[in-house]
Amino acid sequence: MSLSARRTGAIAAAGLSATLLLSACGESDAEAHEDGLTPLSMAFEWTCSGDWSVVHAGLEQGIFEKHGIALSYDRGQGGSDTVPMVAAGEFDLGVLGAAPTIIGAGQGLPVTVVGAAATSGPVTILASSDIKEPADLEGRTLAVQTDQFEGAMWEAYVQATGIDGDKVDVIPADDATTAEFLGGSLDALVVFYPTASTQAILDARPDLTVMPMQEHVPAYGHLMVANNSYLAENPDAVRGYVTAWSESAKWVLDNWDAAYEMLVDKCPEVDPAALEFSMDAYFDGYTGGYATANGLGTFEVAGITETQSVLEQAGLAKPRSVEEFVTLEYLPSEPIVP
Repeated sequence: MSLSARRTGAIAAAGLSATLLLSACGESDAEAHEDGLTPLSMAFEWTCSGDWSVVHAGLEQGIFEKHGIALSYDRGQGGSDTVPMVAAGEFDLGVLGAAPTIIGAGQGLPVTVVGAAATSGPVTILASSDIKEPADLEGRTLAVQTDQFEGAMWEAYVQATGIDGDKVDVIPADDATTAEFLGGSLDALVVFYPTASTQAILDARPDLTVMPMQEHVPAYGHLMVANNSYLAENPDAVRGYVTAWSESAKWVLDNWDAAYEMLVDKCPEVDPAALEFSMDAYFDGYTGGYATANGLGTFEVAGITETQSVLEQAGLAKPRSVEEFVTLEYLPSEPIVP
C-alpha cells in the first residue's frame, strides 16, 4: 500500500533535537514529576528519518503528556548496539529492529517486547528490470549482508519461494556493493528499504524491480522494547507509551502534510526528499501486516515466533521461549485502526 495519496507534496527544511532524562530510568510511577508525568527516555534505532515523525507529532500534539508521560528521546547506534543500551537502562524503552531485539533476548538481555511499530518487514530485493519474479534470480548475482538479518531473510526467501539457491551467485555485501550495483556489475541487492540510501539507488536506477521479501517470508520490522526494571516499576508509563505512540501514528496518517513539514523542520541535516521517501516507507510498514485490522502498535506472539525462527535457522539467534520476553499486556485497550 502506497501512502503517496495521503500527502500533497509538502516541502521545507530543518532540525533534530532532544534531551535525554537518563536519570529518570528506574523511577517508579509513584515518583512521577510534580506535574504528574512519569519520565520515560526512549531510543530510536538510528538517526533522524521517517520513523521519527510519530514522536515529533505526539510531543507537539501533547499525546504523550495526555497518557502521563514526560517523554525524552535520542538517536540510537544501530540495533545491535542500542538493544544492549536499553537492557543496561541507558534508555527505558526503544523502538528497535525485531532482529537485534530477538537476538539480544536470546542472549538473556533483560528486555521485553511490549508493542510493535511494524508487523511487516523492511528487507527488500532491488533487482535489474529484467528480473520480475524470484525464479529470475537464478543464474544472476545478488549481494546481501550474509551475516546479518538480511542474510537470514535471504535463506528463508530461497526456501519459501522454491528457487534453487545454488544457482544464485551470492556476494557478501560490503562498502563497495552499492556502487557495483549502480554500475551494473551486480544484478540484485538486498536492502533495508526505508532509508535515504535506498531512495538514492532508486533515483539513480528508477527502472529497478522492487521485491519485498515480506511477501514470501513474514517477519516483523520494528518493535517497542522496554527495559525490564523500568517495566516492573512503571507499568502504567509503558502502557501509556504504547497507546500514545499508536495515537500519534494515527495523527500522522490523518495529518500527513503537517506531520511531514514538522519532520523536515526537526531534521535539517537530512534531505527533505529522503525524509519523504523514508516516511512513506516506514508507514507502509506501520499500516501493513497485522496492524491493518488489529490496530497500530499491536502484534501477535506468532509473528515474533516466525521472525525468531528465521534468525535461528540462520544461526543468528539462540533458542529461547518467546513467552519469556514478549507480552501482550501493554497494547492499547481499544484498537487504533489506521
